[in-house]
Amino acid sequence: MSKLKLILLLICSSTFVLGGFYQRHVLACEFIEYSDYSEISENVFVGASFNFTKEEELLSIISQGRTRVNNVFGDMKSNPKLVLTSSGLEASHFGSNEYGRALGSPFGECVILGPKGQNVDVAAHEYVHAEVHHRVGWLNHFLNVPTWLNEGIATLVDYRKSYLLENIELSFLEAKQIKTKDFNFQISHYQASRVLAKGIDKSKLYENLEKLKQGQDISSVFAM
Repeated sequence: MSKLKLILLLICSSTFVLGGFYQRHVLACEFIEYSDYSEISENVFVGASFNFTKEEELLSIISQGRTRVNNVFGDMKSNPKLVLTSSGLEASHFGSNEYGRALGSPFGECVILGPKGQNVDVAAHEYVHAEVHHRVGWLNHFLNVPTWLNEGIATLVDYRKSYLLENIELSFLEAKQIKTKDFNFQISHYQASRVLAKGIDKSKLYENLEKLKQGQDISSVFAM
C-alpha cells in the first residue's frame, strides 16, 4: 500500500471513529429497538427500571405534548422515537439532562424525556425541536438554524412560568444583545429566545421552515 493510500485510510478511519463517538447518543437511540429497551407504544421506549404503574399517565402526557404542537403550529410530520428515562444517569447515556433533549441525525429524530421532564411542557418543547429538524433537514438544521431561534420556537409551546412573557424582565433590545452571544443554556438565554420569538407567525412556521430548507437567508425569513 502506498504512503498516500495509508494516510487516506488513517484519515477516513479516524473520521469514522470520531464521528461515531460524537454521534454515540444519536446511535444509541437510533438502534434502541435492538437493545434491552421495551417499546410500550409506537416509537415510545423504556428501560428495565421504568415504573410501569405510570405508563398510562406518561403516554397521555406524550400525546398531549404532540397535540399542543399540532394545535399551535399545525400537524407534525415527524414521528421521532421517544425514550422515557428513569434517572439523570440513564438520561445522560442519551446525551440528555434530567429534563429532556431532542437529537437529530441524517437518519431521523429522537426525543429523550428525563425524570424531571415528563410533563406536557417539556414533551411539546422537545417535539418542536424534532419537527424543526425534520422539516429543514439535518444539514440545514446544523448550519442554518441558530440555537436562539430553535429554542425560541420551542418556548412558544412551553408554558412553564419562567418562559411566560409576563415573567420575563428583558426588553427586545436586551434580548437581541443576548442572542449575539454564544447560547449557553442558562435561563436568561431561553428567556431572550422567547422574547425574540414573540413576533413569529405561528400559522406560517412550517412555510418559513420550508423557505430555510430551500436556501433562503434566515434574516429574511425570520426578520427580528
